[in-house]
Amino acid sequence: MIESLENTKKTATEIAEQQAIAKETEVTINTLREIYRRVAAEGAMLYFLLIVLNNVNHMYQYSLESFTVLFFKAIEKT
Repeated sequence: MIESLENTKKTATEIAEQQAIAKETEVTINTLREIYRRVAAEGAMLYFLLIVLNNVNHMYQYSLESFTVLFFKAIEKT
């Protein structure tokens, strides 16, 4: 029974350590996500703006294709 309690205590300590690491990781992820949020919003706005322009006039189709190529290249570099 004592061995069982010691194993339980050891497991509880390991879980507490993992929870501390998880909290640190969560803070890091949230910080990095906030850095890229503005960039993502601007990119999405530009992308959908060009889609709407394509609906207005077919002349913008080439612009949309070139923008998507540029957009995906930027994502790959990031």
